[in-house]
Amino acid sequence: MSVIALPNGFCPNSFTMQMITNQRMAASPYGGSEQVVDMGNDRWMVSLSLPNRLFADAARVEAFIAALRGMTNTVALYHWIRKQPRGTMRGSPTAQAAAAGAQVLQLNTTAGATLRAGDLIGVSGLLLMVAEDTVANGAGYMIVYIVNRLRVPVANGAPVTWDKPTTLFRQTSQSAALQYVPGYATSVSFDFAEAIG
Repeated sequence: MSVIALPNGFCPNSFTMQMITNQRMAASPYGGSEQVVDMGNDRWMVSLSLPNRLFADAARVEAFIAALRGMTNTVALYHWIRKQPRGTMRGSPTAQAAAAGAQVLQLNTTAGATLRAGDLIGVSGLLLMVAEDTVANGAGYMIVYIVNRLRVPVANGAPVTWDKPTTLFRQTSQSAALQYVPGYATSVSFDFAEAIG
């Protein structure tokens, strides 16, 4: 399996990203009370569409689709709308050690740096969403609550990506295909699921 690069000019005209949680729910057959168990292993799902394009440009997209080989290969994707945090955290932040399953990260950044709810950061190959606004203290220490759990442990000093943080995705089907009509190729849509190794 290979990681396929996005073609030049890859710019969606529609984009959706949502987190899918792995849950089990059971209801009592007698009283109707319910119990929900969170199994962990949250996963991002992405749906996007590329606009109509001229034949020459469509050839690059067609090659990208073929290179994905259906669900075999992966591609690194980020949130197309929020490519950088709405907060002020920049520079070269690092994470302190955290165990798999944790929903909080401790970061070393600059004093007064902020992250806002919905901001995305990358660490240890994971794409993580910030759950609530947070501010680094005067020493640059920041506690970040995240929406999704860590699937893997984070090593002390791991770099934190704030500019276009990515994770690997694979197509969920082989449905993406270009249709050529006189003068242009029509819009094409993709559905991706986060690739969990």
